Amino acid sequence: MLVSLEWLSEYVDISDLSPEQIAHELTMSGLEIEDIEKIGADFTNIVVAEIRELKPHPQADKLQLARIFNGAEEKEVVCGAKNIAVGQLIPYASVGSEVMDRKSGEKFTLKPAVIRGIESQGMLCSAEELGLNTSDFQRCEAGVKSLKDGFAGLGGLNSFQDDGILILNRKFENIKAGQDVKKVLGILEDTVLHACPTANRGDEMSMLGIAREISAIFNKKLHLPSHSNCHSEAQPKNLSNSVNSQMNRSFALLRMTEEVQHDNEKFRVEIKDPDTCKYYSAGILKDIKIKPAPEWMTRRLLASGVRSINNVVDITNYIMLEYGQPLHAFDLDKLGENFISVRRGYSEEKLVTLDETERKLTTESVVIATNKESVGLAGLMGGFNSEVDDNTKNITLESAYFYPQTTRKSARSVGLRTEASARFERGADIGAVKPALIRAMELMEEFADAKICGIAETGENKFPEIDITLRFSEITRILGTEIPDYKCIEILENLGFKMLGKNTFSAKFNVPSFRINDVTREIDLIEEISRIHGYDKIETTLPKNTQPCEISKETQTIDKIHNIFIGKGFREIVTSSLTGIPLLEWVGINYNDSEAVKVMNPQSDEHTMLRQTLIPSIANVVKYNFDQGQKNLWIYEIGKTYFYKSPADEKNTGTEEKRILAGAISGNINQGIWKNKETPDFYSLKGIIETLLKELKIESRVEYQPVSDISYLHPGRAAQIKLSAKNPIILGTFGELHPDTAEKCKFNQPVYIFEINLDLLLENLNLTTPRFKELPHYPAVTRDIAFILPQNTDYQDIIRTIKKASSNLFRKAEIFDLYQGEHVPQGSKSVAFRITIQNPEATLTDEIIEAEIKKIREGLKKAYPEASFRE
Repeated sequence: MLVSLEWLSEYVDISDLSPEQIAHELTMSGLEIEDIEKIGADFTNIVVAEIRELKPHPQADKLQLARIFNGAEEKEVVCGAKNIAVGQLIPYASVGSEVMDRKSGEKFTLKPAVIRGIESQGMLCSAEELGLNTSDFQRCEAGVKSLKDGFAGLGGLNSFQDDGILILNRKFENIKAGQDVKKVLGILEDTVLHACPTANRGDEMSMLGIAREISAIFNKKLHLPSHSNCHSEAQPKNLSNSVNSQMNRSFALLRMTEEVQHDNEKFRVEIKDPDTCKYYSAGILKDIKIKPAPEWMTRRLLASGVRSINNVVDITNYIMLEYGQPLHAFDLDKLGENFISVRRGYSEEKLVTLDETERKLTTESVVIATNKESVGLAGLMGGFNSEVDDNTKNITLESAYFYPQTTRKSARSVGLRTEASARFERGADIGAVKPALIRAMELMEEFADAKICGIAETGENKFPEIDITLRFSEITRILGTEIPDYKCIEILENLGFKMLGKNTFSAKFNVPSFRINDVTREIDLIEEISRIHGYDKIETTLPKNTQPCEISKETQTIDKIHNIFIGKGFREIVTSSLTGIPLLEWVGINYNDSEAVKVMNPQSDEHTMLRQTLIPSIANVVKYNFDQGQKNLWIYEIGKTYFYKSPADEKNTGTEEKRILAGAISGNINQGIWKNKETPDFYSLKGIIETLLKELKIESRVEYQPVSDISYLHPGRAAQIKLSAKNPIILGTFGELHPDTAEKCKFNQPVYIFEINLDLLLENLNLTTPRFKELPHYPAVTRDIAFILPQNTDYQDIIRTIKKASSNLFRKAEIFDLYQGEHVPQGSKSVAFRITIQNPEATLTDEIIEAEIKKIREGLKKAYPEASFRE
């Protein structure tokens, strides 16, 4: 938003403040000021001078010596312009004046100069040297953005100068030598702040809102707007009578809300869809005269970046900038009936807006309509079919409160954002809807000769009152510094909060209508106090009664997982949560379309839904690295997957999110070291997963079962991680990438990939504090058992059988040899296990050891009758 300080000074006295000071304090209070722009002439000490004599320069054919009179004395100036003549009145810059460099456009201070042996006591100025060829200046009298444009209406800038010095007396009569050139040209200087209000501060999208902030920051009185004192030329002779008359008119308008007539028929307004609009009012004005707006108004609009159109449109824009309340004027006769409603758009409905663009509406669009057709986009832009033009005689002036969320969706549905929608989306001030309308109608009465008929309205123009109790002790506790009670009250009252009462310990405040969107709690009031008081004034202090931060067990576990993988040589990656069917088909992933969380407006086929697995993302990273020549790749990621479960409502999104741990390994285990190169295989990945589960103290409850029906994994080199329980849980899967997938991805070396449901893993961890027990005093004993059994016998089954057959002396069983080949029958395999047994209370004897091994042999023989033991 562009903030004119000249306009701002009408509401709060800033005469003792510099633009830089205002910008700094606003930024420190939370309203960022991006730039400070100077509007007006950038030259100084330039006066009108009369050329009294011209003669050639004795040392240069193209130069002349001009004797000029500046109103006080005569000076001699060396000049090379060809368009000057005796008797002309021209801009004269004496030594020390500031002018513009014609080539660089930079401002510089004029210094004494000797040109071809003769001293020049200043210079005669062209338009470029005054900076009049830029768009940074305003022509107040013509009400245009630049002097160049302003002169166009008076015959053009070139009529002032043929190709050289600016000849002032060609267009301005009754000017004299010695006058300030700025006053002759009608240049009014101003400073414009480029402000960036945040998304929750709709009140800062208005001049009154900015003025209120400055009032609070500098503790200055705020003056409410009165159009009768906007400009000296518009001031009535009796100001007090004018104010009283204005107040009487306002009260009269407030009463004229039910019986508004047009063509002997009552004008009606209606809100057909209450979720789009809370309050709607329409002012009826007749006998309008379309003409240019007053100069002071167009000047302020131009300084705010708004183009002047005519008095009616300019007044609506002026009120929008002043109050932050967008208005819109409809040509009443073009409406065709005395009825307006607020409703949602119909499917396939179309509307041509004021920019002459046909827009296709949806049910998300909010429109203003008659019984026959839509005539505008609510809170966005009016319709071309009801435009105010030079022939307009009667108007309907709209002022309403459209809900922020519906305005935002409506703007998105038609691909249009405007100054009006920017204010409604942030939350306009519902308390300003009707006052803004009344003020606009009064301005039209004064500057458009309008006859005010009254206001038709519907809905409720207020929200429930919000009263907040502020405890003074809480201010000190939160901010860690002492701010006097009276200072806190003063700040809040300057910001518009009304104090309802107070005692020694607290005060109660009513939240003004323009802040109900973001101030609802005591902490919000404390924030207002702290930002106006100044964050830089809050002393640095240590919190009292500090307690160490407690990290949750879950966070500790996730940190531990990161450390495990990093310690194994992995690198963490972060990939996009968006995926698409081409990527899923590329990897060979089967997905559930009914559970897909789809993007409504995807940018490409690769980003049409939220992922249900991390495998495609992992494979994509592997391919990218392989394409870049990086063949040794050990990566992992902790990310989320998304599954649609039910329609979203106010309490839940309808989407189930799962945290997943996934990764891949490929290439040299030693990460490129030239010696001792070792290629990973299925068991390398299995060992990493076993280490992870062992570190998480869950390995004793986990089994690994071969699987062959996972579409993207090798059918003979894949397994699932199964958690033993009453109802077994599948934690995840791992294995070699399917040969077909590897070929499709153009992987020229094996890739091993895994995916684990991290939420399930965390849910089933025993996160209690570890307990320690005394180390055994007696040694453990190991014995080896080797036997031949069918090839399809599962390792996990053998371990379970050994455990079941042994006593409480059993500690562990580990496989250390596997053999198939000569001397072993076809379809069988020879396995050897190392059995560890231990008695914590006594030394094991040979008899006890042999008895334990015998029980294990008998248990194996019973479970596998075809097994034969090797000695």
